[in-house]
Amino acid sequence: MNKRLVIEEIVKAATSYGEAIYRYRQSVEDVHWQKSSLENLHRWAREPDSDGRRKRLKREISEMRERLTASTAYSRMLSRRMARLEHAIEIKTRKLARE
Repeated sequence: MNKRLVIEEIVKAATSYGEAIYRYRQSVEDVHWQKSSLENLHRWAREPDSDGRRKRLKREISEMRERLTASTAYSRMLSRRMARLEHAIEIKTRKLARE
């Protein structure tokens, strides 16, 4: 294979890897924020009930758990994508070194 094509493939893979790292870091921060928010909601739910506040908090807790589950799954998917892209870059770099 032509060296130029291999280099172009490496550049594309490296760009995708950089984007995946950025998205992964954002998703990890989002998961951290959601866990913190969920802890706060649980703390507020333990306080005495006022004007149906406890029902609203329970609904918010349920919604936050669903978002947290989805965000965690997305974060795991991005982690796997980063690993695949990192492996692809390694393989293409070795391929270029052989030529």
